[in-house]
Amino acid sequence: MARPVRRSVLGGSALLCASWLLSGCSSALYGDALYRLQLATAGKDVMWMPSSQAISMAMLKAANTQASDVVYDLGSGDGVIPILAAKHFGSRAVGIEYNPDLVELSRRNALRAGVADRTSFMKADLFEVDFSKASVVTLYLGEAINLKLVPRLEGLKPGTRIVSNRFDLGSWRADRIINEVPDELAMLWIVPARLQGRWRTASRIGLGFEAVEIIQSHQMIELRTVGSGLAARVGEGRISGMDVSIEIQHGQSAPLSLRGSLSSDGQRLSLTATADARLTNPQAIELIRF
Repeated sequence: MARPVRRSVLGGSALLCASWLLSGCSSALYGDALYRLQLATAGKDVMWMPSSQAISMAMLKAANTQASDVVYDLGSGDGVIPILAAKHFGSRAVGIEYNPDLVELSRRNALRAGVADRTSFMKADLFEVDFSKASVVTLYLGEAINLKLVPRLEGLKPGTRIVSNRFDLGSWRADRIINEVPDELAMLWIVPARLQGRWRTASRIGLGFEAVEIIQSHQMIELRTVGSGLAARVGEGRISGMDVSIEIQHGQSAPLSLRGSLSSDGQRLSLTATADARLTNPQAIELIRF
C-alpha cells in the first residue's frame, strides 16, 4: 500500500511545507471513496504531510522490527506504518491519530491489506494516550512536538527503539542516521537505561578508586570519583538499552575498555574487559548502586 501517512508539521518545518506547496503537491488527493484528504490541509495545529512507503519501511528495518514487537505510530494518519509493520514484520501495531476520519480510513486500509487482526487505530491526543507498552515508536511530527515528547520517550522501557522521519529530538542525539532512501532522512534512538547516581565497586579492580558517580545525559555518561577531595573525571561511556560501554582513564596509561550490562532491577552493573595488568580480576568487574 503506497498511500502517504498523515503527519503533523510545526514551527521549524515551514520551509519544508513551502517546498511541498511550490512543487504543486498540495493539489493531490489521498484516501478512498469514503474520505479524501488533500495534502497540506490544516488540521489541529498541524498540516497534513506525506511520508513515503520507502522511508517508512527503512524506519521499521532500522528499528529491527520483529513479530514480537508492539509498534506505536504517533500521528498515524491513514495507517501506512502500522499496516507495514503488521504485514511485513508480523508485529502488533497501534496507530494514534486525532482525526476521526483518518482513524476510520486506517481501519479500512488495514482490512484491505489483510492485517486488521494485527492492527488497531484509536482517536486520541498523543500527549494524553498511554504508549508505554511500545517496543518500537515511530514519529513524523515536527520539531516542536518532538521536543515536548522527549521526557515521555526517555521514560519508555530501556531498549525501546524510536524512529523519527526528518525531525530530531533536540539535545538527545540519534544513535543512527537513516539515509538509505534518496532525498529522505530519518533517525533512530534506543532508549537508554538510567545509570545516573553513585556506584561502588563490588570487587577490587586496581584502578585507584572504589566508588564513582555516573553523570548521565541521554545515552552518554561520564564517570567521576567519589570520596574526600575534589571529584576527578575518570571515564566516559555510552548506553544502548541495558548495554553499557565505558572507557576508563587511569594516569598516563591507555584507556581501559569495559563492556557489560545493567541488571534487570537496575542495581548492578556487570562489566568485562580484556586481560589487563591493572585488573586483579578482569572478567568480573561489578558496580553496585549506593
